[in-house]
Amino acid sequence: MSHFEPQFTYTVRVVNELAKIERLYGQLISEQLIPSLALKLTQENQMLATHFSTSIEGNPLSPHDVTNLILGDQVPSTKSEKEVKNYFLVLTFIFQLAREKTSITPALTEKLHGQLMKGIDEKVGRLRDSGVFVGHKSGSAMVVKHNPPYHTREQIQEALKDLYAWVERDKETHPMIKAGILHHQFAYIHPFFDGNGRMARILTAYYLLINGYEVARYFILDDFYDIDRHLYSDSLHTADKGEKTMWIEYFLEGISYSLQAALGRISELKEWQLENIKGEKRVLVTRREEEVLEIVINKKAIKTSDIEKDLEVTRQQGHQLLASLVKKGLLKKYGSTKTSYYTLAKSLEEN
Repeated sequence: MSHFEPQFTYTVRVVNELAKIERLYGQLISEQLIPSLALKLTQENQMLATHFSTSIEGNPLSPHDVTNLILGDQVPSTKSEKEVKNYFLVLTFIFQLAREKTSITPALTEKLHGQLMKGIDEKVGRLRDSGVFVGHKSGSAMVVKHNPPYHTREQIQEALKDLYAWVERDKETHPMIKAGILHHQFAYIHPFFDGNGRMARILTAYYLLINGYEVARYFILDDFYDIDRHLYSDSLHTADKGEKTMWIEYFLEGISYSLQAALGRISELKEWQLENIKGEKRVLVTRREEEVLEIVINKKAIKTSDIEKDLEVTRQQGHQLLASLVKKGLLKKYGSTKTSYYTLAKSLEEN
């Protein structure tokens, strides 16, 4: 198998979309948000990403259904409910992987697929070992849209290794373009019998996360694709013969759309919530402080050493972040210096 080297051209449209993305993303991360608003935005984006990515594959649950299922205590019973619950769990899991800077490998791919398809497909977490085709029925005939190039587990594993090796060694290509190429090439290899589209979007989100783009926290990828699923599918398949420029143009346009939608959601949330927040809660936090708050929410109580480890900062920096949040009334400190720990302030928990 020859080494994977993608073919694409930096067209005017590609260059313009990249510039637009950087401008919009810069605008997005410069937003300073009230803590409760930042947390609400993250949660809302994770719900929307789950809805749109499963909807693309034909899942009938509405955004309202998805929210109720994820936030409620009910155990998913139907295939549609399991797809949604699993996708949300994988989406939240990749945040943890990103903090640990876990590399993308075939083994990680199988692990994520196992979680994604748990209780849905008996062949979960296992690369396929026979042929498969992508298509749809037209009357009584089957229209084949894509016949993946590899049909044994060994071939597929090698193709994935080759793709991930390129992602790792190419230091010149813009991360957004690399994300688009990863998205297409994974779908093209089609490593599993089912769940390949969702896996492609999960891996794309994860790749962007580990490259500093806060996917599913500030913005999502899947809303654009769900607008016209046929166009999404057709655009993907334009790259099947090797030339990926048309797909990359479409992919980057989607990122721009999603960033603009995210900025719109922030404006709406600010208008809706600012007037409902008491004066003492009108406090702004830095992005680093937001990350600390997320860790506190996940762990319930933390020590300075947790911040050192999870955010890779010095003990002094970790202490300063925690002290700042205590001063702003967002965290409460318990215990003496050496044994102290921190939890969310009661006022923030109730908000």
